[in-house]
Amino acid sequence: MEHLYAKRVQKSGNSDLAELFKLSEQPDIISFAGGFPDPRWFLDEIEEIAHQVLTDKKDIALQYGPVPGFTHVREFVAGRMQEQQMKVTMENILITSGSLQGLDLICRVFLDPGDLIVLEAPTYLGAITTFVSYEAEIASIPADEDGLQVDQLEIFLKNTLRKPKFIYVIPTFQNPTGRVMSLERRKKLIELANEYRVPVIDDNAYGELRFSGEEIPSIKALDTENMVIYLGTFSKIFSPGVRLGWIAADPKLIEKLILFKQGSDQTSSSLSQLLAYEAGKRGLIEKQIAVTCAGLKQKRDLTISALQKYFKDRATWNEPEGGYYVWVQLKDQVDTLKRLTPAVINHKVAYVAGSSFYPDRRGENCLRVCYSLAKESDIDEGIRRLAQAFVNA
Repeated sequence: MEHLYAKRVQKSGNSDLAELFKLSEQPDIISFAGGFPDPRWFLDEIEEIAHQVLTDKKDIALQYGPVPGFTHVREFVAGRMQEQQMKVTMENILITSGSLQGLDLICRVFLDPGDLIVLEAPTYLGAITTFVSYEAEIASIPADEDGLQVDQLEIFLKNTLRKPKFIYVIPTFQNPTGRVMSLERRKKLIELANEYRVPVIDDNAYGELRFSGEEIPSIKALDTENMVIYLGTFSKIFSPGVRLGWIAADPKLIEKLILFKQGSDQTSSSLSQLLAYEAGKRGLIEKQIAVTCAGLKQKRDLTISALQKYFKDRATWNEPEGGYYVWVQLKDQVDTLKRLTPAVINHKVAYVAGSSFYPDRRGENCLRVCYSLAKESDIDEGIRRLAQAFVNA
């Protein structure tokens, strides 16, 4: 049957990483791989909400809902964004089945094969996979400790012969680096978007998970000309299991996105929408964020301490102020992807290789350490195993 597959399948890569993730689920593996929240952080009150929703609103919760999402849920989402200084209303909101579906819908509306898009490098593996599946041409702009290098972006926009369809960024607690784009660069990015009329996709999955440092306005909050398309998700602030996210954009774009949403999964889960809404109405989303941030800070501290203990002279890393990730760069030129399978099988520790986050497979000597899921008591031992995996590097 393989001869019938579409050409895009040939560009989609293989499932080696998925197989390694399966291996990393074994009980004797300490995993710093998947970006999952610690299930111990999930609130007990959610059980009560689920019971109430299924008792009082069963006919709605188990039925199809409106394609854009329930009106009261969209109003709730818009209200939370307004509290974060973003100028949106319900008409700007489309509820999606996770933020990755939101990105997929944006690609359906904007991209033809061969279209040019711009992203920061490194960036979210799921985004790269999505862009490749739509056969986009990807231009990578380097990022540093202050995020996307907007001076390099400006040079690119001035000299490119083709106008990009959009610029994709994760400005706050970026996946995979945990970095935060500076306010100065955010403002410059908006200036460039306005000047060159290129939309910016602001993927803010981790933006509310700050446990130290000062808040910085989102790129959407700085948007004055409707050039920013915002991706939000309940996965990090409530539960990934509800598979619920949203797009905030110009209402005319939302209308087009709704057409493709209808042809994709018709509607996001009614039950999930009602659960998230009821949790938010009772203040449980804010409580969940507080519990999550406290847990993340403790695990971040343990991870940094262990890295200093076992990698002191062998690597450099950042100290994130929020989110799930530490980006580790080995001083020796080691291919961390080639070391991944032996690390999992022989040393019982898992991570994600740095090259997975670059469209051109750079970053061979880097790795992403996700500290959100590992138990506190396992972090020191896990980093020790990680160091052992690179002993002969």
